[in-house]
Amino acid sequence: MRSTRSVPAARGAQATRRAPAGRGLPAAVGTAVTAVALALATLGACTGGGDSAGSASDQKAQLAGGGSASTVSPAPPGKYQTLPAPCTAVGQELLKSLVPAVPDVAGSESLTYDTDRRVGCSWRGTRADGTSNTLKIDLERVVSYDPAVSDEVQADLDFSNEAADASIPPLSSSATPSGQQTTATPTGGTTNGNNSTTGSGTNGGNGTSTGSATSSGTAGGGGTDLLPRRLTDVGNAAFINDVLKPHAQPPRRDVTLVFRTANVLVTVTYAESSPRGSTPPDSADLQKGAQQVAEQLLSKVKD
Repeated sequence: MRSTRSVPAARGAQATRRAPAGRGLPAAVGTAVTAVALALATLGACTGGGDSAGSASDQKAQLAGGGSASTVSPAPPGKYQTLPAPCTAVGQELLKSLVPAVPDVAGSESLTYDTDRRVGCSWRGTRADGTSNTLKIDLERVVSYDPAVSDEVQADLDFSNEAADASIPPLSSSATPSGQQTTATPTGGTTNGNNSTTGSGTNGGNGTSTGSATSSGTAGGGGTDLLPRRLTDVGNAAFINDVLKPHAQPPRRDVTLVFRTANVLVTVTYAESSPRGSTPPDSADLQKGAQQVAEQLLSKVKD
């Protein structure tokens, strides 16, 4: 019984071991196939290298703004390469007059990740009667990442976008010069049907500019143009925005002045909150304060 079972197993094992041996012809064919494969690999490597170089060349040409032989001269860098220290950019005398109850004139510096590009500072104080004042400044040195666009042009585009977002009308040849009265209403105010302001000469608690003046461009009895508008005497371009929130508790007014000098954008925000139940903050005083701060910052950027 053992002899009968072991013989086929041995023969099977011998057949299995002999099968891969071959007879010489497959080896020759394998050599030829290997040679062809090497030739194809060499050809493919050469072709692939050519495509990669061509792709890189096309990308450089696109970045240069033309064909492979074209070049573009980069736009000049911005005029200003540094920014002033923000918390010392506003004089202490002015600071104390605008934020009289500020606990620390050193201010609170804004958290930024690159002080060469952006800095800021803020001050806040609340008086004994509950009136609260906040002054905040922000300075940004604009840098263009497009070699064909200068830093100054990019800063001008950014300024224009901010003015558009605030719905500030553009300057025109027929625009009313700053300081003259107009027939429109400051943000947050209302007028009656005949375009005259209502009341007895003070700002009412509902945000209506009151008084006997017939021009609705006045607010708080100031008698000057206090509308959101472009300014022509601050930097290369500037605008001021005045937003009253009469129904807030407490009533609040925010005046924002944005100006550009070369490749630097500066934003000044001066706000006041009135005690509950009192009249809203005066527009003229806040706008004047914001412009005083802007003038000092302009001189600091130029230093």
